[in-house]
Amino acid sequence: MLNNKLIIFLCCLTLLSGCKDAEPFALAGYTYGEFTYLSFPFTEEVEELFVAKGETVSKGQKLMQMVKFTAENALHVAEKNVLAEQALLHNLETGERQAALNMVRAQLERAKSAASLAKRELERQQRLYKAKMVSVAEWERAKEDYIQKKAQVKELLHQLEVKELPAREAEINNQKSRVESAVLQRDKARWDLEQRTLFAPQDALVYDILYHPGERPAADRPVISLLSPDRIKIRFYVPEKRLGEIQTGTRIKVHCDGCSRSLSAYINYISPQAEFSPPVIYSTQRREKLLFMAEAVPVKEDLPLVKTGQPVAIEVVSDE
Repeated sequence: MLNNKLIIFLCCLTLLSGCKDAEPFALAGYTYGEFTYLSFPFTEEVEELFVAKGETVSKGQKLMQMVKFTAENALHVAEKNVLAEQALLHNLETGERQAALNMVRAQLERAKSAASLAKRELERQQRLYKAKMVSVAEWERAKEDYIQKKAQVKELLHQLEVKELPAREAEINNQKSRVESAVLQRDKARWDLEQRTLFAPQDALVYDILYHPGERPAADRPVISLLSPDRIKIRFYVPEKRLGEIQTGTRIKVHCDGCSRSLSAYINYISPQAEFSPPVIYSTQRREKLLFMAEAVPVKEDLPLVKTGQPVAIEVVSDE
């Protein structure tokens, strides 16, 4: 009788041990989102917020704006600098302004008139000298005066010719480089001004707003987080013994608390490296067991039913 009781007890222990080692039918996992974090490249005060937390936004929709005063001033200065450099280049390419040329032409006419008078005076003095009515000194003074007046005419002619010509090629090329540099600075200032406003890069849910008007976030610090529907995924862990049941493209059923029905998803990634059970799915049955992480993407019609952070149970659907 005692031996029979001992046998029954040992059989019970064996059954209990087998139940403890058996893998559960459903695989444990959870839902998570790959968030898009938006930030400003500058440290400036937030001026205006155009959306609310939990709101669905469309691609290109305005989300948040920083104070623009400094950026707008920088753009205005850059635009004026471009105009100034372009005007200087135009002057170098076309020569002196018309008013300056007209002034040189007037000086030239006056010099020609003076030279003409000096020539007539020289001819008169020459006749008087031949008639021995004036001295050699007087004739030479008239001759020297005519030479000087004639030289002044030549000088003004050369000045007019130079002023009508464009600047030297090296000076023009240098100024062209200055114009290009000014244009680049203007474009950079315009880009800086545009970066004061955040726009949605895709259709998404405003998951969180980290800074509000009046606050001053540091440069490159996230201010808004977005969650696009196609960035919601399901992560679960597969024991080595069950790796043969799944592959990329395998359909799974997702069961979650509060869901009116099971959800469908397709596996899109299986980790090539084993890992210990993460704390989020830790249990006495899986303690110290190596698992392989897998990810799945819900089908489009089930995306609205998936909430990030939900614990879920995964059922692998057999091929039909």
